[in-house]
Amino acid sequence: MHPLFSRSLAFGAYMLTWAMLGNALALLLTWRYVEVPWIAAVVGVTPLAVFYGVACLAAWFVCRAFPVDGTGRLWTAVLAHLTAASVTSAVWVGFGLWWLVETQVTLQLVAEPLVPSAVDGVIVWFVAGVVIFLLSSAIHYVFLAVEASARARRQALESAVLAREAELRALRAQVNPHFLYNSLHSVAALTALRPDEARQMAIGLGEFLRQSLALGREPVVTLAQELGLARQYLAIEQVRYAERLDVKIDASDEAAACQLPPLLLQPLIENAITHGIAGLVEGGTINVVAQATAEGCEVVVDNPYDQDEPRRAGTGVGLANVRARLRTHFGERASLAVDDAGGRYRVYVRWPRTTGTVTP
Repeated sequence: MHPLFSRSLAFGAYMLTWAMLGNALALLLTWRYVEVPWIAAVVGVTPLAVFYGVACLAAWFVCRAFPVDGTGRLWTAVLAHLTAASVTSAVWVGFGLWWLVETQVTLQLVAEPLVPSAVDGVIVWFVAGVVIFLLSSAIHYVFLAVEASARARRQALESAVLAREAELRALRAQVNPHFLYNSLHSVAALTALRPDEARQMAIGLGEFLRQSLALGREPVVTLAQELGLARQYLAIEQVRYAERLDVKIDASDEAAACQLPPLLLQPLIENAITHGIAGLVEGGTINVVAQATAEGCEVVVDNPYDQDEPRRAGTGVGLANVRARLRTHFGERASLAVDDAGGRYRVYVRWPRTTGTVTP
C-alpha cells in the first residue's frame, strides 16, 4: 500500500492539490472557450484531475519494483516507467473522453460535449499524461531516497547505541571483579595475624557487595549514594590499616545530588589505598572533596604516597575504566585529570550535571 494512504492529512492535502489544479485548468478552458460555462468546465475537468492524481500514485510501486541503485538496472527502470506511464495515460484519456461526453450531455451544461475536436488534441492529452506520470515517478524516487537515507541514519544510530550499551556493560563488569580481587587480598592479609578482624572485614565485605550489586543495577546513582558506598569500603579497609588510614569526605549538598554512573569512584578509592596508604609506614589521610561548579560536578580524590618507593604496577583497570566510562556516558563533556606532585596524588573527575537520566 502506498504510504500516503496511511496518512489521512497528507493524502487529503495531496487530493486537494490535484483538485485545485483541476479548477485552474477549468478556468483556463473558460478563458480559451468563452462559450463554455465555468461550472461545466469544473464538472468536466476537476474530477479527471483528481482521478489522475490517484493514478499517478502507482508510480510508487514501479519505483519500488525497479530501484535506481547503480546496479545496471537504469534502462530497465526507464522502460518500466515509460510503459506504466503510457498505459496509465491511455486509461486516463479513455476514461476522460467517456466522462466528458456522459457528464456534459447528461447534465446538459453545454450544447456540445467538452471533448477534443481533433486527433491532435487527444495526442496532446496523452503526452501530457505520460509526462505527468514520469514527473510523479521522479518525485517518488526522491522520496524513496530520502526515506532510505533516514532509515540508514536510524540504523547507524541504533547500532551505535547498541555498541555503546555493550561497552558500558563490559566496563561495568570489570569493576566488581577488580574490587573483589583487592578486597580478598586484604582479608587474606589479616587471616593469619588477626583472625577476628579478618572475620569482621569479611562480614563488612559481604554487606558492601550486597549494596554495591543493588546500586550497580541502576543506570545512575546520586553522588551521595556513591560516597555512601565509598565510606563502607573505607570502613572495611580501616579494619586492616587501623590508625594508619584516616579518611575525610567533604561533599556539598548541591554536589551530593549530582548523578553519575554507579561505582565510578570506587577504583579511585582503591588506588588511593593500594598505591598510596599501603606504601607508607605511618599511613596517611585520604581526602575526597566533591563540589558543584558552573560547568557541572567535580570530585577530587587526594592521597599521600611514598615518593622514594617505585610505583606499583597496577592492572590498568582503575583509571582507564573510569576514563572510559566517563567518555561513554558523557562524551567530551567529562574529564579525568591527574596531578602528581609534592608527595600527594590527586585525581580530578569532572562531568556535567544532568536533568534527566544518564544513558545506561
